[in-house]
Amino acid sequence: MKKILYFISGASGVGKTAVIPHLKTLLPDHFEVHDFDERGVPNNAGHQWRLEETRYWIDLGIQKSNEGITVVVCGFSNPDEIEEMQKDFPNFEIKTILLDGEAELVEQRLRNRNTNHSVKAEVERAVGSAEAFIENNTTFIPVLRKICQKHGCPIIDTSHLEPLSVAKKVVEFLDK
Repeated sequence: MKKILYFISGASGVGKTAVIPHLKTLLPDHFEVHDFDERGVPNNAGHQWRLEETRYWIDLGIQKSNEGITVVVCGFSNPDEIEEMQKDFPNFEIKTILLDGEAELVEQRLRNRNTNHSVKAEVERAVGSAEAFIENNTTFIPVLRKICQKHGCPIIDTSHLEPLSVAKKVVEFLDK
């Protein structure tokens, strides 16, 4: 079995979390699916926290691959940063699949999500202003798309797809 870890990345609002339950039912038993944020997001989580979490998931992926399990992590990750970390693990492959979306639809999804006061409070606790969070994510979509294209990452446009359809497309890439 290949020693490999998959990151399912994308800006907030493209559907990364929504595909998790579908991936868990669609993938065979030798896959283990995780939410990048499942260990908790600290106050004012930023670049350093994300790098440390990315390293955690790579370490877990290596450990699990030695047990015959392939780990899939859904959450924001940056292929440029992963490529830099990859140098420390020459015998372990790390791949990224980008969930992409139209900025206007992603903004609408994020605004709808933030109508729930507890969700908005959690966003503000973790990263600051909800408005800034929405703006940062929607303006970062084309930047992340360009980074992923540079690395040859598969890209799935989630704009007009239900989470199950997105998950099926992810599974197609994992099967290749």
